Amino acid sequence: MSPDATSPSLARLVAAGVLDAELGGLGALLLDLGVPLLVAGSPGSGRRELLDALIAALPAGRQPDPAASIAERRLVLVAGILSAATPPGLLRAALTATGSRSGLAATIEAADLAGVLEVLRSQGLTDDEISFLGVVLVLGSDGGAGSSGRPAARVVAGHYLRPVARDAGGHVQRLGPAVLATWDAARSRYDHFAWGIYPELAARTGRRAGDLEHEHREWAGSLGARPGPGPV
Repeated sequence: MSPDATSPSLARLVAAGVLDAELGGLGALLLDLGVPLLVAGSPGSGRRELLDALIAALPAGRQPDPAASIAERRLVLVAGILSAATPPGLLRAALTATGSRSGLAATIEAADLAGVLEVLRSQGLTDDEISFLGVVLVLGSDGGAGSSGRPAARVVAGHYLRPVARDAGGHVQRLGPAVLATWDAARSRYDHFAWGIYPELAARTGRRAGDLEHEHREWAGSLGARPGPGPV
């Protein structure tokens, strides 16, 4: 689906350096296609602002509608911030509400992917259930400060939790999380790796890998990425 050009908030965060167009575009695209998305970070890192910007970038029909019934919702936004102190069962209830027909978005108090997994396990989810929770964006700091013109926090890593699956022989396949992007502070740029799992992402979202790459380019272009050959 084409990006919503009327929503400037995600583009503003891209311009501020909180994340870049390629990673922001991929996160919004996958959320639009029903893949769950989690934004993690410490208190004051801007977790909710980033999640709200990603949601605001979605077409109107994909955004949470409080007036809609659970059966009609296409995106369920988990209220509050998930942390180790959150009572178990909240996330399972949200996942039960979404089922297989819609996505889920949430913020988590954690400093890295290991911390995110710890919080998810504290919610009572098994590792196989966690594997379906999609994109994890981790906000951190590379030592910059907002007053110097650099963001106080930026996305330092993007991960994709790969769903447990069965191969052609019926054997269970449990693959570790894939890295979508990492922030290289020494070079002040992101290194991107999502192109390596386009086939997996395409299979999950019912697309061909080439079509998914094209849609990713459209989203990234709407957020300021310059088009060019090869991976986005």
